[in-house]
Amino acid sequence: MATLSTTVLRLQQSQISVQALTRLSSVALFLYASWADNDRLALVALLGTLLAIPYTLMEALVGRPLSAGVVPDDWNLESWARRVSALVALPVAAVAFLSVSVALPQSSLTDRFCVIAPVLLQLPVEAMFWACARTRSPGRANLIPQLTALGTLVSGALLLAADVRVDIAAIPAQLAVLAWVTLRPRSATAGRVRPRAREGLAVGSVYCLAALADLAYTITLPSVAGAAAGQSAVVVLRAMDLVFGPFHVVLSASTREDIVAGRAVRWRSLTRALTLVAWLGVSVVVLASEQVRRLLAPDLAAVGLAVVAGYCAYKLLVAISTWLSVRHMIHAVPRRYLVSAIGSRVVAFGGVAVALVWAIGVSDLVLQLLLCEALVVAWFMARMRSTPADPAPEDARPVGHVGAHRAARAAVSASRN
Repeated sequence: MATLSTTVLRLQQSQISVQALTRLSSVALFLYASWADNDRLALVALLGTLLAIPYTLMEALVGRPLSAGVVPDDWNLESWARRVSALVALPVAAVAFLSVSVALPQSSLTDRFCVIAPVLLQLPVEAMFWACARTRSPGRANLIPQLTALGTLVSGALLLAADVRVDIAAIPAQLAVLAWVTLRPRSATAGRVRPRAREGLAVGSVYCLAALADLAYTITLPSVAGAAAGQSAVVVLRAMDLVFGPFHVVLSASTREDIVAGRAVRWRSLTRALTLVAWLGVSVVVLASEQVRRLLAPDLAAVGLAVVAGYCAYKLLVAISTWLSVRHMIHAVPRRYLVSAIGSRVVAFGGVAVALVWAIGVSDLVLQLLLCEALVVAWFMARMRSTPADPAPEDARPVGHVGAHRAARAAVSASRN
């Protein structure tokens, strides 16, 4: 029994459980709408896409500056995080409203506001997670996204039973979690200085620009695939991305754990090992079974094993480049990291431009992705080798926080990188 409770506790403190519950709540909400609220299925699907904005934005503006140690020690982190989320709410609302209006012009104003509200509420939820990840224990910080996801599952089921629109299922959970975070006792490690708006946004501006460059590439790639290699390329890339879903869940968990740990991060970790296991498992299944490939999409079954193997290798390189990017971000000064991040996207966009001229089929497109991602890995390795030594800042995490006991080891690691 003690072993079981220890395992559950470790799982709760892991980012794997956070990512799995978040993905589960998104899938469940889609299924709820598909079963009983099909008229709003498109709204729910678009909501799932728009929620990537607060996740990415708050990680860039709050999580990454904390991980890189560029936030002043005397700042009140929770107050700063709340203020940052409030400052970006208006532009996020404008982007979300425009997206719904363009994608679903027949939707009513009520429909649009019901999509925008969960996106806006997710901003302070994510911001408080990143702040609490530094000021409180991992378990308490993880409760913020975990309770939000579980609350969404329960709210969706209740709304489904009551025959009420399910696209608002996340709102009660988000409000409840925000109330709980606001009303609980303040952290003893919180600073006293509340930064001004410009200062609060400035520390994460570099990481925000890098994140926007990544988002631009992610959005551009499917369009270029269709233009360069036809509709089948779009289908193949989407089908392979779906089948690699478990891999992406664990990869996201490993990335968030690296950012939370900051300079105490270690290369060898259980989550990183599980990422490789997930990659290997998915690769073996999709390569060994033609039935699986045909079930995903007939176009995928028709491209041949070489193309599928190339895409699997590309995903492995994506994991390596992601880990290198995060490690470089943690140890490099912000401007140097921005140059590295933009440089990697220049390489990727250069590959996209080449694909428009050179690629005539799915195999050419996958080869281009593979080669460009290998260049991105080489780029980050070269930038990391030439990064000047920067002593690690004093570990400000509370006693008992993950990685706090590794402060000395982190300082040695930083001096080597």
